[in-house]
Parts: sequence; structure tokens; C-alpha cells
Amino acid sequence: MPVSGGSDHGSSSTASKPVQDLPSFKLLTFNTWGLKWLSTNRKERLRAIGDELSGRFTSVPIPGSDNIELGKRHSQFEQYDVVALQEVWCQEDWDYIVMRCSENYPYHRIFYSGIITGPGLAILSRIPIESTFLYRFPLNGRPTAVHRGDWYVGKSVAITLLQQIDNNTPPLAIMNSHMHAPYALQGDAAYACHRACQAWDFAKLANLYKKAGYAVIVTGDLNSRPGSLHHRLLTDETDLVDSWEQLYGQQDPETLAKLKPSEQIIYGCTTCDSNLNTYRLDKRLDEACRLDYALVDPDRLLPTAAGARFTERIPGVGSFSDHFAYTCTLKLLPRASSDIPLPMTASQTREKLIQRYANYQEMLQCLAQYVVNAKRQKLLRYTHLGLSIIVLIFSCFLAFMTDWAAIFWVLFIAVVCITGLLDGLLAFMFGEKELRELREVEQEVIGAQQYLQSQLDFRNKL
Repeated sequence: MPVSGGSDHGSSSTASKPVQDLPSFKLLTFNTWGLKWLSTNRKERLRAIGDELSGRFTSVPIPGSDNIELGKRHSQFEQYDVVALQEVWCQEDWDYIVMRCSENYPYHRIFYSGIITGPGLAILSRIPIESTFLYRFPLNGRPTAVHRGDWYVGKSVAITLLQQIDNNTPPLAIMNSHMHAPYALQGDAAYACHRACQAWDFAKLANLYKKAGYAVIVTGDLNSRPGSLHHRLLTDETDLVDSWEQLYGQQDPETLAKLKPSEQIIYGCTTCDSNLNTYRLDKRLDEACRLDYALVDPDRLLPTAAGARFTERIPGVGSFSDHFAYTCTLKLLPRASSDIPLPMTASQTREKLIQRYANYQEMLQCLAQYVVNAKRQKLLRYTHLGLSIIVLIFSCFLAFMTDWAAIFWVLFIAVVCITGLLDGLLAFMFGEKELRELREVEQEVIGAQQYLQSQLDFRNKL
């Protein structure tokens, strides 16, 4: 069996086993930064990732690192049971990784969606894959943000159900995602509302698989800082725990910003924007953060180790990606005789329910602020269409009345028609759709808040 630890199907029960004897599962999640033409040294880096995962060492430690824990070459090949990848957007890169890793990871899948290339999500596994499913986020940026591309690749959740490892432990559901990127810390370019809606849907999916008896792992580049609304929705709404925080506790961002870059990785697992990454050398210490996660079901999985990986360098190239990878080792806890979870409102403390209520309030404020912007953008596009029609009529009249510069009027009319029509179509086909989807999420949050209020009122009467 590919998973270490006791996988003896003949044992009478694992309930009496000590933790060290329970089956162990090792996960790696890695944003590979594999954009065609745009990512620096893409082909060399993705091939090096495939080589490293297959056990063919190509990396060297970070020069001048004063901490032996950072950037060291492992004396023994580090094997993972599942590798969840993001931003694998070129078929040739995926084909190379599969070819290199087929011996160590015989089961693999890349997911397809979106208009261009797909969501970039892929999985390598030593455990047989039972089934897969792709859920595409309804809200995922705007088609006008061509230079960002989130809308075109179809950001999604790639769900992989694995064959049960042990008769006494629950089956695993790996939910890999790469949520919408923030292009600013605040303002419209932060896309906070779209990411919050994605986290809301993601939490509902995780709860469905939890109720079905799966040991759920939410993993990937969630583009959400610890403690943010998006992070809280994914944990408070599901009762999943952050595997890093479960082991090492929450880190204070101000304290973390005062540490050396190597210490930030060791004590804060700063997988993103560390200036030890050769593609992020210009980043300040306070910009380093953790965006790559494994959120796990604490009733079925017990984190025992976690940390950053792929911090080494590729000779002559640099870092493996603009992110570092994250790994965690988990013990699979034995299933209870009746593995049917209680409703969260019944099992959570009053303080947790109040925190969830506060999350709903913040979510509704986020939605309300963004709806104003969405309506304004839709109105501007319709206004552009209306003005284009007026200008078109006026230009046709002038072109008919004057016999000079006819070619100018032809080109001008063409530009007016194309741009006005495109904006009108965007307002009708995307603007209306976006507002309805925002309204749908708003109604879901209001309904959940009302139910939670009734539960809090009921507890107050007890």
C-alpha cells in the first residue's frame, strides 16, 4: 500500500491503536507558475519540478542560507502520497511531469475548463483515483480583465476521491483549487468580493463531502491570507482546521515581518512573496505571506508535520516557481461506529457561532460594496452603447453630406460600431449575469444568517 503506517486490513480495530500506528498520508501542494510566454523560465522550471518529484535531484541549496532547515538537499528522496499542482497551463509541461513521475505516481489527472487552457489544476497520486469532479466558480473576475486572465481560464475546484486506504479509516476527498488572485491589497483590483463568493461555494462543497463521510482536504493556492474573510469562511463554515496553524499556532503578521526571510519560512511558512525566491527579490519583508494551504477535517485527520518545500534553487535558472510548495503529513483517524456528523450549529460553541455571524455581516458588506461597482460598470457599458448609436447616426449623416475623407468616416464608423456593440454585449451577457450571481450569494448568506440568529436566540433562552 502506498501510504505508510498500519494498513493491516485484518486488524480487529484501529480504535485502540496509538497515534503513531495509524495510517499516515503525505500531501504536497505547489503553484508551479506555468503560464505560457509570460512565466520566466517556464519550461526549465516545470521540467525540474518533474525531475525532483521523480527523485532525480537537480536542485541546490539557497546560497548563504544560515539555517540547515532551509533549502537543504534531502539525503533521502521525499515521497508524497498526493501532489496537488496549480498553474499547470501547458500540455507539454504536464506530459513531461507525467512521463517523469509515472513510476512514483501511477495515477494522475489534469482538469479542463474555461476558454483558454483550463484552470491549471492537476493531481499526481500513489493511491488509486476512484473518481474526479470539477466545479467551476460562477463568479471569477471579468472578461474585460484580459491582462489578468482569471475569467478566461475558468478558476475551479478539482475534486479527487481516492480509493479507501484502510477499512477502518474514512476515504479521502482532495479538493484542489486556485482561487482568484488579488492584484492589490484593497480596492477594485483586489477582487475581494469574487474571492469571498468562491470561498462561500467552496465551503458548501466541502461540507457536502464531509457529510458523505469523506476525510476532506481543501488544498491549493487559495490566494487568501490567514485570518482574512476568505480564510475564515473556509474554516468557520466547515469546521476544517488549517494544518499549519493546528501544529504551530497562528502567527502575528507584525512579528513575522520582523524576522529574517529564512526565519519567516521556518516559523511562518511564507510560501509567497518571500525575497528568498529569485522571482520575488524586490519584495519587502512585510509582504511575505502564506497563501498555500491544506485545510483538513480534524475529526478524521490529524496533522503531525508541515512545512515549506521546493525552496531550493535550480542551477543556472533560479527558484522552482514564484511560490514555494507546502507539505503536510496527516494521520488518518479511525472511523466512529456511527460516522454521521452533527449539524454544525449543534456542535459549535456559542463563541464560534457569533464569529460565523460576524463573518456573514462582513460578507454582506463586501457584497453590497461590490454590487454598487458592478451596477456602475454595467451602466457605463450601456451608456457607451447608446452614445455609439448616436455617434454612428451623426457620422453617417456627415459622411453622406461630405465627399472628402470618406475612408476616415468608414474607419471611424467601424470603430464606433465594434466598441459600442462589444460593450453592450458585455453589459447584457456578463453584467446582468454577474449581478444575478451576486444576488444569489447574498440571499444564501442572508438565509444562513437568519437561521444562525434563531439558533443563538434559542440558546439564550436555555
